[in-house]
Amino acid sequence: MRSAALVLGTFSTLLLLASAAPAAQAGGPRLDAGERTVVRVINRARARHGLQRLRAERRLAGAADLHSRQMLAADSFAHGSFTERVRRFVGYRRIGETIAMTARCSAHRVVRMWLASPGHRAVLLSRSFGRVGVGRRVGRLGDRRA
Repeated sequence: MRSAALVLGTFSTLLLLASAAPAAQAGGPRLDAGERTVVRVINRARARHGLQRLRAERRLAGAADLHSRQMLAADSFAHGSFTERVRRFVGYRRIGETIAMTARCSAHRVVRMWLASPGHRAVLLSRSFGRVGVGRRVGRLGDRRA
């Protein structure tokens, strides 16, 4: 049963989470070292709260990566219609998204920033989500390096 997906991200990292097991996929998730670190740090926070660890999913990572690229290309930092965007990749009923724009910021700091924000914290620590995808991009957004 497909039920929930969560999109989280830093401008350079965008994550997606989902609660139900998706259909089998070819190959594993393709996350780089920084993206894997974000997932590990989030999983540590979730473990401290007695929550299941998130499992990386390639299709969610694809949606996250696309949005990170599109934000850079459009010189825009916004969620937009993330539910519609993510559903092009996966069919979960619930989707959440968290994005952050940072300059030279570690995965640990990004996750701490999210956890310090009530809305972002609620998304990261939701029991509804069990899958994650990360899309990370570096570039310029306006006059800021992201």
